[in-house]
Amino acid sequence: MNIATTHSMTESPQERLAAILDSHQPSSILTVSLNPIPVVAQWCADHNCTLVEIQEQNPFPALGDIDRVDIAIVADQLEYMPHHDGEALMGLLRNLHTDSMVAVYQPTLAPQKLRWPTNGFLALGCREQGHFAEDGRELNIYSYDLDNYNFERKWNNPRFWANPENWGKYWW
Repeated sequence: MNIATTHSMTESPQERLAAILDSHQPSSILTVSLNPIPVVAQWCADHNCTLVEIQEQNPFPALGDIDRVDIAIVADQLEYMPHHDGEALMGLLRNLHTDSMVAVYQPTLAPQKLRWPTNGFLALGCREQGHFAEDGRELNIYSYDLDNYNFERKWNNPRFWANPENWGKYWW
């Protein structure tokens, strides 16, 4: 279940992002952002982590030279891209470059015609990790992790299988 939470001044977006990195303990991070992300650079320096940065208006050509990384972070990028390009970027990262991804999105920075729909990140399999609002500004953090994006269903086991003796034997 994805539950949106508004964080008070007790936790900042930077602290939330650092907590996500702490929980993953990556050895390599890719950032796709028009501007540097200081909290990520500091985390990498403190944890002997390789940081690869793409700071391009059009990040697609640079992604061709990037190998797989432990986690990818997209920030200050999706607000300035057409929605279909943003979806393509997130899908490309998720499918080719990493098993874990974080998107930091500020809807109020995006022009109205470029804003993502409310469920746009959820449609890509992301979970909301935080919603921060202060002085008319908003920031949302979403994450995707291949290992836990699709929860285990209680009905998907041999007990509910039409032929339980064939469970796990045949793949079609």
